[in-house]
Amino acid sequence: MLKSEKQKIITLRLDEVLKPLGFRREIMDDIRYLRRTEGYVDSFFFFLPSHSIEGMGYCRGYKEIADILWEVEKNVITPYIQLWRFKKEQYIMAICDHSVTTDWGYYGEDSFDLKLGNWLGIDSPEAVNAYLDWYIGYLLGEGQEFLDYYSYLPNVLKKMDELDEKGISWWADAVGILPEGQPYFTGLIISKLCNDPKYDEKLERLNAYYSKDENEEDLPAFEKLKEILEHVEPRYNV
Repeated sequence: MLKSEKQKIITLRLDEVLKPLGFRREIMDDIRYLRRTEGYVDSFFFFLPSHSIEGMGYCRGYKEIADILWEVEKNVITPYIQLWRFKKEQYIMAICDHSVTTDWGYYGEDSFDLKLGNWLGIDSPEAVNAYLDWYIGYLLGEGQEFLDYYSYLPNVLKKMDELDEKGISWWADAVGILPEGQPYFTGLIISKLCNDPKYDEKLERLNAYYSKDENEEDLPAFEKLKEILEHVEPRYNV
């Protein structure tokens, strides 16, 4: 099946569902959808290698977090912040639904209920439409529930603390909540905005992490973040 044929099926079906919900689409090396509202940016994308699809769960950016990270970005020489690009605009994502995992399934052998992001054997219209049946169900069902629940920032902090208690990283596949790009920066900002009683504990942990020689390159950005956060007032009380 040609990539262009696969791309046409995907975009036609997703446009029909997502454009009425405010999403825009861009096609580059991937197929990317993005919706911007007053306080949030929601997005996801696909890659279409031969005979497969590489997809993902929803990611969301929060204006109140992005404003602080942009301030860090413009004040350091070495770029640190991971940016999402869409139609010549740039965005910063703060959370991702890792329940759609990076593992691989094979169409016809594995169930889409496994919530795997990547699938082999997607090389016919039947296979593409079967994948889309599941994926659109995710976007409108569990994916939307994810966005709704984590629209309240203290719920993100709650998830971070649950992961800490289990010794699991904030960005772990299948169970994490923060993206891999700058999880420590994002996590510390969330902690400060939520008036987290464990803020100082998290700060000390990150002080120790960035004091290591192997993380020296990122230390100036971390010091700038700490400087900025000293002047940030909490917006929530947990």
